[in-house]
Amino acid sequence: MTDPYHAGERAVQEAAGERDAALANGRNMNPRIPAAAHGFVAQQQFVLLGGADREGRLWAALIAGAQGFAQVAVAGETLSLQLSDPGAVLPAVEPLRALQAGDHLGVLFIELATRRRLRVNGRVRSVGAGELVLTTDQAYALCPKYIQRRRLEERPAGGVAADVREGERMDGEIRAWIEAADTFFVASAHPDGPADVSHRGGRSGFVEVAEGRLRIPDYPGNSMFNTLGNFTLRPEAGLAFIDFEGNRQLQLTGSVELALDQGDRDGRTGGTGRWWSFRPEAWRIAPLNRAFVWELIDSSPFNP
Repeated sequence: MTDPYHAGERAVQEAAGERDAALANGRNMNPRIPAAAHGFVAQQQFVLLGGADREGRLWAALIAGAQGFAQVAVAGETLSLQLSDPGAVLPAVEPLRALQAGDHLGVLFIELATRRRLRVNGRVRSVGAGELVLTTDQAYALCPKYIQRRRLEERPAGGVAADVREGERMDGEIRAWIEAADTFFVASAHPDGPADVSHRGGRSGFVEVAEGRLRIPDYPGNSMFNTLGNFTLRPEAGLAFIDFEGNRQLQLTGSVELALDQGDRDGRTGGTGRWWSFRPEAWRIAPLNRAFVWELIDSSPFNP
């Protein structure tokens, strides 16, 4: 089979001794969105996007919509997202604000209540008039590990606050938000542009904050190392933390350092000994463009 991985992914796979598993799992990658996933996409009420702004900084963002706002073409070669509707505030967050045709974008559909997720990577085909159309390059389902189950119920219109804050240095509120989180999303990209967005989850407090940095364990996964592979070649990231009580998101963009062999005497990495640190260079707090009640059902049984 053709090797679907770039040099950065291969380097981390080999360092972890998981190259064979990565090749086996790579057989699930498709150049189009499989027909079996079309219905799943249409049922979703939010999506995660990851990509670069016009300055080249990476961002991850949650964008919400009514069921059916995301649709896949019959052949699975394009994905369309309706980005404006009467029940929502038009999302004006990065990386959406300045998207252009040809831009790379990572997409993640994740159904928290069932722990199902689908990753779609591609390029912007068109954007405008409240619609974003993506031409797919890769699509594949992912395992349910480390996802905290949450039941989603939409609030009546008008339940979203409009305040937006931006800055460069983390304050006490931001540190507390991150340290309490059990879920976040991370955007990464290859130096040539292809972008990716993925989920990270654990017990509340699994992300450490100290000396202006976030320190994040890398748990056992699907052996692909898409995110860490991108970090190897382009040590930058965009993170999104969701305030499930307040219907807000904290977006951060900054630089990354990898530490792949740190040992694991206290079990905090689930036995891998892998960590990565993130130094924020800019942050933004904004309301979600639709308001939901996010009811926690249970935490993942895989959390270390």
